[in-house]
Amino acid sequence: MLKGKPKFVLITVGISVLSNVLDQSESALGRQLSKAANLLSLDHDLEQQVDALAERALERLKQGDTQENRRLSAELNGLYGIYGDVLPDNTADFHYLIATDTALGKKAAEVIRDFLRVVKFNVDIYVPKGLSTANPLVFSSGIKDLIRWCEEIIPGYRDKNYHVVFNLTGAFKSLQGHLSIMGMFYADEIVYIFEAGSQLLRIPRLPLQIDTGALCKYRAELAMMAQGHVFPLERVNGIPDGLLETDEQSATLSSWGELVWQRTKEQLLGEELIQFPRLHYEDKFTKDFKDADKQKRMQLQETLAKISCILEYNNGDTSALKRDRGLQYEVYEGKRTKDGKPIGHFRVSESHRVTCTAEGGKLYLRRYGDHSVNDNP
Repeated sequence: MLKGKPKFVLITVGISVLSNVLDQSESALGRQLSKAANLLSLDHDLEQQVDALAERALERLKQGDTQENRRLSAELNGLYGIYGDVLPDNTADFHYLIATDTALGKKAAEVIRDFLRVVKFNVDIYVPKGLSTANPLVFSSGIKDLIRWCEEIIPGYRDKNYHVVFNLTGAFKSLQGHLSIMGMFYADEIVYIFEAGSQLLRIPRLPLQIDTGALCKYRAELAMMAQGHVFPLERVNGIPDGLLETDEQSATLSSWGELVWQRTKEQLLGEELIQFPRLHYEDKFTKDFKDADKQKRMQLQETLAKISCILEYNNGDTSALKRDRGLQYEVYEGKRTKDGKPIGHFRVSESHRVTCTAEGGKLYLRRYGDHSVNDNP
């Protein structure tokens, strides 16, 4: 690991910090914890026992030495390994605990967070929505949320010269497996504890590149599937199988498809204006698009994909756009085209808008730009 650089450490969290403080007389509680691993909430009696267990675990960590804390928590075992057995204080390093969206997962993450804050670590928890090992569909949905979070958070730390580490010593094996592959794209190194000991196993970042050539033809479909759209299987049968989650007739993005999309969307969406279903582009809109930089083009086309999905799902009913609070779609008061059609607008970002008219189940996009387009929509 490079010396002198601050670290961003992503830490997967299991429930070992709870189960490892059980004594021999609490075997029944241990079995209850195993059965409750994927529950969103606990019954009152078990919740009280878990709260007491969490308090006990936190106190044990506060009082424990390095070896004891390594034994109690798989996550801390890896963290002590990263820091050479001495957890520093007042460091610029930042740590994110990734917990499953379960009662026990959140509670375990809170114990580790509270302990790390006692030793002056910058630490927070992120819970991917729905992430659990209850079933493959729920797990896949949670992984997609985690991928989107990584894409949103990690590049900013790398831009600030942070060394990104994925500490995968804790959590369920299925989560570790997915994070190992994600780490090849987002982390500078991935760390594990070798077998059941304390020796750190480091895997450096590999120079992986994604060939986007085969994906260009399906830019519109990929962008819409990233928004949750489901296509007939024959519509997307040229996309590599591993990127799709399919049944006999339909397909959307798999978790690996989401990863590839997040890593390639700037390239795929940041160049040419893509034709999405139920959208028509006026000449001024096309010019505004060409005048925008690559990042803004990508952001705009993600919004267009979202609007296309909503219109497709609702058979072109533009009133459905009003139900999405992020779009803030509405019609201007007193502003019409030369032929009398009401002009509407929707939000792309806090500072950028698109003006449009609606007709025949389609949106006709007129202008794109900052708030000044409101004066000349």
